[in-house]
Amino acid sequence: MTGQLRRDVLALPGLRALVRWRYARLLLQLPLLALALLAVYDGFSGSQLAGLNVATVSVWVQYRGLLALSLLLVGNVFCAACPLLLTRGPSRVLKRLLPQRTWPRFLRNKYLTLALTLLFLYSYEAFALWASPWLTAWLIVSYFAAALLTDSVFPAGTFCRYVCPLGNFNFALSSVSPTLIQAKDLSICASCTSKACLHGRTIPQEHLAATPHDFSTLPALPLNGQSGTVTLPGCETRLYVPTMTSTQDCTLCLNCVRACPEDNVGLMLRSPLAEAVQTRPRTDLALLLVLLTWAGLVNAFAMTPPYFLLARWLATTLGTHNEPVLLALILLSTLATGLGLTLLAARLSGLTLRTLAPLLMPLALAVWGGHALYHFAGGAGTLWPAVQAALLRLGLPLGPAALPVIARADTSFWLQATLLELALAGTLWAILQRFQHTRPGASARRLVPPAALALLLFGLALWLFAQPMQARVGLLT
Repeated sequence: MTGQLRRDVLALPGLRALVRWRYARLLLQLPLLALALLAVYDGFSGSQLAGLNVATVSVWVQYRGLLALSLLLVGNVFCAACPLLLTRGPSRVLKRLLPQRTWPRFLRNKYLTLALTLLFLYSYEAFALWASPWLTAWLIVSYFAAALLTDSVFPAGTFCRYVCPLGNFNFALSSVSPTLIQAKDLSICASCTSKACLHGRTIPQEHLAATPHDFSTLPALPLNGQSGTVTLPGCETRLYVPTMTSTQDCTLCLNCVRACPEDNVGLMLRSPLAEAVQTRPRTDLALLLVLLTWAGLVNAFAMTPPYFLLARWLATTLGTHNEPVLLALILLSTLATGLGLTLLAARLSGLTLRTLAPLLMPLALAVWGGHALYHFAGGAGTLWPAVQAALLRLGLPLGPAALPVIARADTSFWLQATLLELALAGTLWAILQRFQHTRPGASARRLVPPAALALLLFGLALWLFAQPMQARVGLLT
């Protein structure tokens, strides 16, 4: 079950030719850029009712739901279509004006991303981002500015790999997606001297028309400033295809597919459990995986009645109604408890945090995905009316069209429960495979702590999804 299936998704009719077209990624990015610009416009100037504004509906309802679906069914599609990377054009201009720096060595890890993720989780609740179109618009603008500034001063790919919380969220949860970039034939890579998938390559412009199987017969503009040549970039996050066993740091940009002169890179189907069983991430990444696992529960918990009961009890016990303080206490204490339980399960089983954390990713994706799909299913018809209203104010009226609600809250629970059950089965199987792979002579009792942790995560998530989700104004209201 954990072996590679070795089937290339890009072998589907017409898909490889489309992907190897050098503007294929732009084709995905432009619609999301248009939506982001419309969200910023509506967030600043439109109705400040969250359910009627493109900013809040697109980001907190539609985007999260589609992200969950893409991770479950394909992989890190949204990083592939990320419109933030369109700032690379302006950043190339700014690079000529700004001093260039290498990314500090002490930040070449996931600790900054972990801290930014914690800050986002806190800000999401403290400032009620889901209910504020204005703040959501500022968040979008800030993200674009951060990407532009980072990649203007530091090497391209720095923002994606070391800064972006959303990108690293996608990297982590796509570890249980059914696809992975890999070489189709490793013997071809063994004889390759250029490593174009990593470094990129420069080719004469006429080569594009001479080899239509590579890209397209459409005319191409030079990218490197030299007339008559075209630069095909390699991997900006510095991944080398023949050695890839993980989705970590892979934006699924498919630059490697376009750059490989031998057409030897594929998007391979695999078991969603392969990475969990076979990889052993660094400590910083393992901590990020654990944080995301328990943060998914906290994010869902914050919409349920028990959460507000806990907040009121804590306010009475501590004698304070300072909501930022109470929120920080709840967030940090629950995440610390989750980390402590994970460390305890690892110690009792003879595993390490680095080997246990990846095994929890099926449940982490089920929790985040189940919560996102709940909102997506109930709010599928909310985006188009908001888009229509925003376009109408821009003088671009569109005809009426309504999308139905996909599922009611009661049916959404059964979808969530089914997703959790599949994730639990996958996690338990991955735990068994990990022990057989790394500790073949271990006592069966060693399986109990990680299995109990998985059952605890499953039970907590199922209980949370069974709670009525409610809107709120503040922590104590």
